Parts: sequence; structure tokens; C-alpha cells
Amino acid sequence: MDKKVVDFISYKIEKSLRRSGFSVKKDNKKNVKMLLKLNDKHRG
Repeated sequence: MDKKVVDFISYKIEKSLRRSGFSVKKDNKKNVKMLLKLNDKHRG
């Protein structure tokens, strides 16, 4: 059985950044996460 490891500190940081208007994008092939922040007029 596969076990999934969860990093709670990273989760809390990502959650607070989302509340601040950031968007988290993941690329699983390259194991990369990007944080994007759009201006209010560009937000959907």
C-alpha cells in the first residue's frame, strides 16, 4: 500500500497565500510549484 506524506507547514503557507490572492500552480513532471498573483482587475 502506498502512503502519502503531507507537509502541514507547506499546506498552511499555501493556504494563507491563497487567501492573500496568490494562485499556486504545480508541475508534477518537474516537481515545481509556482506562485502567481494577479491584480484585482485581472482576477476572475
